[in-house]
Amino acid sequence: MDKFFAFIDETGILDESKEIQPYFGIGLLKINEVALITEELTKRHYDYYSLQKEKRKKMIKNLKNSPKELSAEELNLLLLSTRHYEYKFTKITPTTIEKYKQFLDTAFQFPLYFCTLVIDKNDPNFKRTIYKNYWEAYISYSKLISKYNCYDGTAAIIADYMNRPSESEKYFEKELDSLSGVFRTIRANSESFLLLQLTDLLLGSVVFQWRQSNGFVKNSNRAKAKIEFVNYLISKLKIPVEKRSNYPLAQKITCNNPYFSVWPLKLSEENKNGGV
Repeated sequence: MDKFFAFIDETGILDESKEIQPYFGIGLLKINEVALITEELTKRHYDYYSLQKEKRKKMIKNLKNSPKELSAEELNLLLLSTRHYEYKFTKITPTTIEKYKQFLDTAFQFPLYFCTLVIDKNDPNFKRTIYKNYWEAYISYSKLISKYNCYDGTAAIIADYMNRPSESEKYFEKELDSLSGVFRTIRANSESFLLLQLTDLLLGSVVFQWRQSNGFVKNSNRAKAKIEFVNYLISKLKIPVEKRSNYPLAQKITCNNPYFSVWPLKLSEENKNGGV
């Protein structure tokens, strides 16, 4: 019986602002052996910054000897922060794209299992009122994705930290611990867990393609960088022939080796039954 960690992250908001954030997503990343992948991701992260520091040091020395007008790339290197960095899909830009690709390259050297649940708030069946508040909705959708991806009480869940509203008596940890497939649950700040950050990148890529396929992505350099990253991710997946399209992640899809699944939640039955 395999034991594993499951990392849960969310993106979007569960209100009715469909124009600003038309989608809500929950992502779940399962890792059987966390020590190796965490160590390698950390090592590659610091190796990257060590290299940038050396390049910047050399550039500053050259500038002192031969002052010149800096290129955009040189200016970015000069201003590069070497403080602790949290990988987030929203932070992908033309100047960070290569670092994010390297992060993805390292992650895909290991067995990955990822599933994401996507809710389209433009679905006429979307009704925020089936839940008392965003907190209970977040708990219910997290339980739903965990129910179908965690088995036999062998999953320890680490979820990105979300504040519990004072008026709610429900605790995220206790609610997920009630599932037969879950051993224990904890909420944690994602800046401390590289695998929560990886979950954010995979989830963000899926929801971005849903936005892109439905005309919600504006043309900008930041958007182009995100498109490049998402396409880079897709190149690492074995997309089934019948699912190949311009936006393969914006549909119900399951890829294997590595396992990567997108699950668009049908809301008609959920609303009929009063919730998940």
